[in-house]
Amino acid sequence: MTLPAMMIGHSSKSYATLADTRAWVAEVVGELRGSPRSGDGIFLCTPDPVISIAGNGLDEIGAQVGAQDVSPFGLGAFTGETAAEVLSEVGATLVMVGHPERAKLLGETLADVRQKCRAASDAGVVPILIAGEPERGEAARSIIDRQLTEAFADVPGDRPIVVAYEPSWAIGQPEPAPGDYVAATIAHIRGQLAGRSGDVRILYGGSAGPGTFAAIWDAAEELGAGHPDGVFLGRFGLRAAGFLETVREVRAVQDQLVIDAPRIDRG
Repeated sequence: MTLPAMMIGHSSKSYATLADTRAWVAEVVGELRGSPRSGDGIFLCTPDPVISIAGNGLDEIGAQVGAQDVSPFGLGAFTGETAAEVLSEVGATLVMVGHPERAKLLGETLADVRQKCRAASDAGVVPILIAGEPERGEAARSIIDRQLTEAFADVPGDRPIVVAYEPSWAIGQPEPAPGDYVAATIAHIRGQLAGRSGDVRILYGGSAGPGTFAAIWDAAEELGAGHPDGVFLGRFGLRAAGFLETVREVRAVQDQLVIDAPRIDRG
């Protein structure tokens, strides 16, 4: 699977009802239908029961639907789990793995994350690793390095992966992490994954909202590295209008740079 050059996503977490999701999809599709880029790079991660319904609507503009979690196991006697094979069958092309809320609330470990990334990739579903440090400080990058190493240890290097950089200390906060801090961290993550031959996309997602992508991009321009491949919204994307504002923001950069193919000349 070839990943879009830029990706703009939203996870509805457990906030949205079925009616909410239908309304969100209808508004996004209605706005982007007929636009030059249409649904290119757009994705929505929903709870499992909503995947096929959301996907049917997003198909009209070529946008993607993803899941918020996946079983570390395959098909079998694993009551309550959803295997990656089933996610693929209902239309999910992406799946979130390793969100800190799951570690905090459900005790998910890096070993679990490693199994889930491999299970998803083996089924043709691209894992979106949620990576980030719990606190700012000197140990931040070593923590991220361990997450990357563990999560993708069993995912062959020629397969596509996505990393959503979400420092835990920024999740759920009024403001995202500072743009220069994020750009420097993205540059580091990109360096750590430079040996992979498959598509790699690095997004920012901690309390991301309108204005976040532009701030990080501008900081990366100053730094000369750390350009994000998109943005991943949580609660700030619950309103379709807010999500669409971010879409316009990202696409303004795309239009300026004419980046319709994966970037190889920027950090």
